[in-house]
Amino acid sequence: MKYSGNKTKRGFTLVETVIAMGIITIMITAFLAAFGPAVQGIRKAISAKEANRMATTLESELSILRPDEAGSTGYKTAFEKAFTWIEESGGTTKDNMVLIYQYRGDPGSVREDGSLEPYTNSDGIPGEDYVIQSVVRRLGDSEVSEELTPGVVEGRVFYVRMTQLIFNGAGELIVSDEPGKIREPRVPNGTKDYATYPEAVIAFQAQFYVLKSSLQPYIANTFDPNDPGKPVFTRNMAVRR
Repeated sequence: MKYSGNKTKRGFTLVETVIAMGIITIMITAFLAAFGPAVQGIRKAISAKEANRMATTLESELSILRPDEAGSTGYKTAFEKAFTWIEESGGTTKDNMVLIYQYRGDPGSVREDGSLEPYTNSDGIPGEDYVIQSVVRRLGDSEVSEELTPGVVEGRVFYVRMTQLIFNGAGELIVSDEPGKIREPRVPNGTKDYATYPEAVIAFQAQFYVLKSSLQPYIANTFDPNDPGKPVFTRNMAVRR
């Protein structure tokens, strides 16, 4: 004769469940205490890396004169270009807004200025069909409307406002109270013309603002450069003759 009985499955009691949850909570707390600062450090490192990339990209652009710029704008030297860009970035003309961004470039199609034509296909292999290119443009440049389009622009677009650094009475470099103008840094109300600028260096402060949208219509029609909000970072820089 076989015995048949109901076998009951024993579960966790309330006390056991509470103890297990307490142990898990302690383990999570210990993990965050140990690795939380490391995670924050990584995030800060990424942010610093992006800031350095943008500052380097801007510095590089202000130190070169592209073939098409010499013809279309009449810049004689890269220093004249830098002088003009710094001066006009603080003005009221929207086309002179300086933008920094990345876009998908076609490595098989190079423009006259050395940049790549946009890669407009929806697919493609990064590094093979297209490469991510960092550029500095002014909003009025013809390339902007092609590069700041969906599927071409990569990541965020930054607006850069540059203001000259001048010497105060104590011999300290301070931000000029005349944005949109460049003068002899040691002489109050001195020269403000490139042709008569006597120094070999223009020191300036660059303020970087992140835009809410990366698309050209928003930047051209909606964004107000006179009310950009707070800069995401600021960097003191200089250009030489």
